[in-house]
Amino acid sequence: MTDSELARTIIANLGGSANITHHLHCVTRLRFNLRDDTAADLDAIAALPGVLGTQRQNGQTQVVIGPRVADVYAQVAAQLGGASAAPARHFSLQQLFDVITGIFSPIIPALVAGGILKGLLAIVESIAPALAKNSTVALISMISDVPFYFLPVLLAVTAARRFKVNEFLGLCVAGAMLYPSFTATIASGKSGLSLFGATIPSFTYSDSVFPVILSVGLLALVYHAIDRVIPAMFKLVVVPAVALLITIPVALLVLAPLGAYGGQYLASGIVWLFTKAGLLTGFLLGFFMPLIVLTGMHQSTSPIQIQNIATMGYDYLLPISFAHNMAESGAAFGAALRMKNKERRAAAMSTSFSAFLGISEPALYTVNVINKTPLIAAMIANGIGGALTVVFSVKCYAFVMPGITSLPVYAKAGNMMNLVWMIVCIAATFVIAAGLAFALSRQLATSESALVLHQPVAGQREPLSAVADATFASGQVGQGFAVQPSDGEVVAPVAGTIASIAETRHAITMTTPDGTGVLLHLGIDTVTAPGTPFTVHVAVGDHVAVDQPLVTMDLAQLAAAHLDPTVIVTLPDAHRPFTIAAAPAPAASVGSTLATN
Repeated sequence: MTDSELARTIIANLGGSANITHHLHCVTRLRFNLRDDTAADLDAIAALPGVLGTQRQNGQTQVVIGPRVADVYAQVAAQLGGASAAPARHFSLQQLFDVITGIFSPIIPALVAGGILKGLLAIVESIAPALAKNSTVALISMISDVPFYFLPVLLAVTAARRFKVNEFLGLCVAGAMLYPSFTATIASGKSGLSLFGATIPSFTYSDSVFPVILSVGLLALVYHAIDRVIPAMFKLVVVPAVALLITIPVALLVLAPLGAYGGQYLASGIVWLFTKAGLLTGFLLGFFMPLIVLTGMHQSTSPIQIQNIATMGYDYLLPISFAHNMAESGAAFGAALRMKNKERRAAAMSTSFSAFLGISEPALYTVNVINKTPLIAAMIANGIGGALTVVFSVKCYAFVMPGITSLPVYAKAGNMMNLVWMIVCIAATFVIAAGLAFALSRQLATSESALVLHQPVAGQREPLSAVADATFASGQVGQGFAVQPSDGEVVAPVAGTIASIAETRHAITMTTPDGTGVLLHLGIDTVTAPGTPFTVHVAVGDHVAVDQPLVTMDLAQLAAAHLDPTVIVTLPDAHRPFTIAAAPAPAASVGSTLATN
């Protein structure tokens, strides 16, 4: 399936473009706000090739894609017309996270590039200090500094897009903070500027995060307020000029200094927290990091990390995020070693390598969460890894997405031991996660053994290929078997949980304790059956035992409607061996297990 086809299918299963009010993406996920959440078929989306999972979190629908998310999002944006409509105007914590993610996600590649170059330069200068004066090294150093020095400019563009105001006016606001004469007077110790007698506070805004975001937010409010009252013929001349004339002085006098103070206090607060309760903080943050990533809230820490680096020259949080990726990688690796099925083992190994490189969601969603014990292993290991980063006082000197390729940013000229300790922390985290996952996941070694499917109804069993329905007969809905029922009492073919019941009651899906899905389909085309030929005895979420009654079929009613009553059992998503409990003797109770094929 191409990216365009995947995007088109996702949009359709979200209820169509008319149901999508807002869309964006982060490093691994497509994020949507919908008018009607019930119109979205998340199960259908999750089953698409290229989709790792779906979830609803605080009113937002998230589709996990993985490393290809930017390519798929480009197709989504193109098919939705590019511009994203604003979501409903009500404040929520998730809405705040959406704003932060929307502002920071687009600039991450620039920050990563600068961070990697800074780390490589630190390694080179530590090995050969004389190169620090080399003109070529100086040029590369300049390139590495550009994304950070002009960070307000980058943020002005993305903030203007997010706040729905002209991007070039946003750049003017950032330009005022970096204007040569303004920065020169600040460098001299005083700003030299005042507004109606009030002195403009002296702050250096290069590398800053919050001042420009607050200021562009003010620009959007001012611009739209003026735009509503100015006649159309004067808008182009009046609105931009008045908006800048109001925004820039107020921003420099109030908002930008507030943002600068806020950034400083935030950095100081994190230092205080790690100083006073470092081990506990590192362990708890590491332990809960997999759950934070599951909710998508980890993207909201980017401004804190960037601000810490801008304020202090380093960050404490990124090393814990780095350890988290190694924990997910190690847990998936340990689980893979337990798996007998070659396809599942290969998939788990692949996600482990992806997490090793810095994208943890594939391992988290498709291996660790599903199998549960690897998730527990990852949480424990990352708690230990987070505590170790505190013990060794590991610092990250530039913003970069955590992964093995980000190691250079932990190097600093004159302090190469920081890099060594980071390697020790991630190695320990990986080994602990892999060992715990291997030890705790013994059930994975047996989950690929033959699954026993009990015949759910008395009658003549036949192969799936004999079913009078091409979709089932061809195996498109998975491997399985069918029964021509002689009795209407249908029981559970396996022990497990009722996952879904069709509105027409003609189909039930179950999930076994090891995560295998089982479909029980009652009749052919019985979705069209008149009346109520099915009486269901269970509800979604019920835990049922083998042979527990599920449904009573009215065979006479189906016969009167000339409908085929064939009962079908399939494994829609599993490619694993299975056996079938022998059909009960004519006088035996339904579902009894006399033998195993």
